[in-house]
This record gives sequence, structure tokens and C-alpha cells, in this order.
Amino acid sequence: MKRDGQLYLFRRLEQFSKKLVSCETSIEFLQLCQNLGLTPTFAKVDQEKSKKWSRSTKDFERNIVAEELKTKVKLLTNLREDINSIYTEIRSQCPLFRYLAILRTITKLRCSQYETEMNGHSKKISKLMYNGKNVDEHITNISSYRLSFFQKLALSRGLQFAYPQRVSSREIQANFEKAYWKLESKIESNETKELTAATLKCIALNYIERKGPFPPRALKRTLGQLKKRDDIIITKPDKGSGVVVMDKSEYVSLLCKASVNDITKFIPISPEQPRTRGRPMTHYHPLLKKEKDMNATVHRILAKEIAKSVCQSGSRLAHLYGLPKTHKETLSMRPILSATGTYNYKLTQWLDEKLKPLSQNKYTIDNVFSFASDIRSTDINVDDILVSYDVSSLFTNVPLDETIQIIADKAFTDNWFNVTYGLNLSKPDLITLLNIATKDQLFQFQSNLYEQIDGVAMGSPLGPLMANAFMCNIEECLESSNQMPKYYKRYVDDTLVFMPNTESAMQFLDLLNKIHPAINFTMETADREQILFGLSPIPYPGNS
Repeated sequence: MKRDGQLYLFRRLEQFSKKLVSCETSIEFLQLCQNLGLTPTFAKVDQEKSKKWSRSTKDFERNIVAEELKTKVKLLTNLREDINSIYTEIRSQCPLFRYLAILRTITKLRCSQYETEMNGHSKKISKLMYNGKNVDEHITNISSYRLSFFQKLALSRGLQFAYPQRVSSREIQANFEKAYWKLESKIESNETKELTAATLKCIALNYIERKGPFPPRALKRTLGQLKKRDDIIITKPDKGSGVVVMDKSEYVSLLCKASVNDITKFIPISPEQPRTRGRPMTHYHPLLKKEKDMNATVHRILAKEIAKSVCQSGSRLAHLYGLPKTHKETLSMRPILSATGTYNYKLTQWLDEKLKPLSQNKYTIDNVFSFASDIRSTDINVDDILVSYDVSSLFTNVPLDETIQIIADKAFTDNWFNVTYGLNLSKPDLITLLNIATKDQLFQFQSNLYEQIDGVAMGSPLGPLMANAFMCNIEECLESSNQMPKYYKRYVDDTLVFMPNTESAMQFLDLLNKIHPAINFTMETADREQILFGLSPIPYPGNS
């Protein structure tokens, strides 16, 4: 009889646990519908009626969902009370080991039930969303990991998506007090001051007590799962918008191939202090040495106030990361250095601001959108073709010494640099500053230190300037030899040209690849609809 009673309690616990899981998943489903602005099928009004009373229909549907949610929450509370009472009865009648076995069995049952229920709700959400939104539209998954629906849903909101953190009540009160202190000096009568203080206090207390919509547990759990995975990389593509998911091993391999594996441009640096004569430094790090050497040189060349403003105090190491070129037929990586806050970052910003006019000519494009409207209005022959020439890895292949000399020569033509900015620098001084800002950039990758000994770091403020200055010099050579096409426009490393036919386009490609040994051009012809240029698809001239 005792065993029959225990079995009866177990079956009741099993039944109530299934109901509890079903209720919990239904609550998550309804909360997710509220957050995403979706209407479940049971709450939808007839289409003919909704057309007549669209505004009231939407309110009615929202009210139905809210009432259903309240009912489920109330049911959940009752179920938990019933389950707790059953657990108490089982604990009083069963031995400890049998009680633990029952707990383990019920836990497995609930996990299995939860997966089944959430899969069903995921399909419902997917059907509701696919009418107006495709969660796969902006996600490129090239990893071996299969994303769940909720993971796709979270990623489809973009890389900046996150649930807001709750602000502490003390911080809210402090902010309202600061607001009152600012207003107090502008209020004349004491009665108005008391009224203002009471009003602000009332608003603050109401704001603290206000409860916003709770985020669905499924999405919160999804974000936690994605954060914990160390076998995949979630990043943005090199061009366009969206999210790219890659295997970490492939990401690291492609990034190494595009950067640190090239020993002619990147060398490993040891963090150990080199042996020197005299007393060794108490604290040594390659970053500290670079920071010290730069400060000494900058203070020697520039005025005290300027030198102080361009020297970074408390600098950090640059970090290497990559953006996958998913728009290319063969997957590759664009290496980028996160240079914000590095020892020479402020100096690169200062030089970029001063020297930017020297990196532009009549062929360069600053704004892709204004260029798109300009090219639409361009008159071309019917037989002409639109060709895009792209420089492969322009930033890392820019010859630094040559480009620095080009910029210095232009800057001191008629002493332009000093006259324009009221400075008193010599050409060797400017070359020294450019060397500090661009050469031997120290960075970290995979917990190892490296230096970029040639090419300009993409991510540095001087990167576009150096690349543009080098390309401007090439274009000036083409123009002086009368080899420039009739229509030629360039946005950093992307160039658009009108050519009479494919043969002349190939001839111009051969000419470009013979101009300088450091760079290599590739060619792409337009499909008479659009062509990817810079970060945007450009419609073919004559198309709307």
C-alpha cells in the first residue's frame, strides 16, 4: 500500500511537472510575441473586420495577449504551489535515495519536455515572423555550428543588440538630485522650490517602482549560450551589413594568412628585456619603450602645447582582428588593427587632420552616395562597359618610405605645411613624425606580440591618407603620360572606369599592374544592373 501511494504521488508529480513546463514555455512565447510586436494566431481578429477597425483591432489583439499572459502567470503560481506540496509528501514517505532518484528523473523529464515545447513555439514564432521578416536574411553562417532559431533571432537584431541593464535606485535618485541643484539657482520663491523638489521626488520614485517588460528567458539564454562558445567567431562582413558566423580555427587561419604569416611585413617581438650595458630597467615592456622614445622625439620637434596634446598617457596595445570578405568568390580576411588609445594614436590623428588635403585629387571620391547620384547622370556611349579595378590588400602593401617621401615633398612645396598651419617644421622633422606614426606598429594577436614593419595598418587614422596619397601619385603618373581613361573615379582601393570594350579593359589592367611592383589590381565588370563599389551596390548608369 505504501509503494502504491508513492507511485501515485510520482505520477501526480510527473503530470503537474509537464503542466508546469507547458505553462512556463507558453509564458516565454507570449512575452516574446509582445517584445517582437507579433500577434499569436489565437488572438488575431478576422481580416475583413481588422480592415475596418485597424486601430481598435490592434488594441484588442494586444489586450487578448496580455490577458492570456496574466492567466498563465496565475496558473504557474498555482502549479508551483501544488508541486511543492507533492515534493513535501514524497519526501515524508520515501527514503532519501529514492527521493533523489525521483528528483533526477523529474529533472530529465522537464528538460526533455522543455525542448519539445520550445521547438513547437519556435516554429510558431518563425511562421509569424516569416510573413514580414526573414531571420536568415542578414546572417551568413559559414561555420560547422548549426544555429538554433532563437540564436538566429538574436543575431538578426545586429551585433549591437543587448538587453539594457537595470539602473540602481541610488543612481536614479542621485541624477534627480543633480537636476534639482541645477534648477535651484533659477527658482526665486521657496514655495516653487518645494514644489519642484516634491515633483522631482515623485517622478524619481515612480520611475524606480516602474517595471518594464521582462525579456524572454529563451533569448536571454540564447545570448548566454553564444557568449560562452569559444569555437566560433561572430563578426561583421568586410563590406555591407549583417552578421557572419565562422569557425574560430578557420578565422585564425585566414587572418594569419592575410597578416602575420607574411614575414616581410610582420615580425614577432619578444616581451623579454634585451641585454644591455648598465643597470637594467625595473619594469620593461616593448610598449613602454616605444611610448618613451616617441615622447622624447615629439617634444623635441613640436611646440610644448602641441606635443603634450599628441602624446598618449596610459596607452594600450593595438589588437589585430579581421573582417571576412564574404562578397568574394574565395573567402579571405581583411586584417584590421584596433588602434584607439595606442601610444601613437593621437599623433596619427593630428597628422591626418593636417595632411588630408594632400591625399585628394579630382579622381578621389569622399562620399559614395553623392557619387552614386553623379554616375547615374553621366552620359556614356551605349557600347561602353563599366569596369571596377580593385587593389588587393592595398593598406598592407603601401610602400611606406616612398609614400612618406611623396607626402613630405607635397607638404613642403612652397612651404605649404608651415604656412597653412603656422608651424616651423623642416621636411626631415615631418618625415620623422610620419615614421613614428606609421612604422613598426606594435600589436597583439593570439597573446603574442608583433610589429608591422611595412605597409600601413588598417585601423590607423593615417591608413586611408597614406593609401590615397600613394594612389594619387600613381594617377598623376598615368595623367602625365596621357594614359588615363575618359572616366575614372576611385574610392580608396576601389576604382570605377568606363571602357569601350573588354579588350581595352584588360589592357588597362595590365598597365596598372606594371606601374608599381608593390600592388596588384584585379578587375570586375558590371552586369548592366549594378556593381559593388566601396560599401554600396552602385546602379548601372541609365538604370533607376
